[in-house]
Amino acid sequence: MKQPSKSRSKASTKTARRNRTQGESLPLFQPNMLVVNADVASSTISRVRHDHSVISESRYLNCLFSETNFEGSSFSGCDFDGCRVENASLRGVELSNCDVDGLIINGVNVSELLRQLTGR
Repeated sequence: MKQPSKSRSKASTKTARRNRTQGESLPLFQPNMLVVNADVASSTISRVRHDHSVISESRYLNCLFSETNFEGSSFSGCDFDGCRVENASLRGVELSNCDVDGLIINGVNVSELLRQLTGR
């Protein structure tokens, strides 16, 4: 008796292997990823699902994140110096102990606002 799930699994594996050998690559960012020590500069990251991921000790310098989903993600020890985030979802993202000098959200200078609220 054949087991259909195994034959489908083998076929899927063969297709994935064939696609990679034909020059197609797996996505750099996917949902539920762990990213550690990434060093990305002057790049455009567009139309990517990177939700519910953990990004740690990573540096993004002068990057554009466009139509990117970071919903529910956590960032620890990361630098986003000179980056732009446009048309993105940041729902449920928490920032703590961050250097937000010059951070602007929808035209509001958040760093100045936080200085006024906290007195620091």
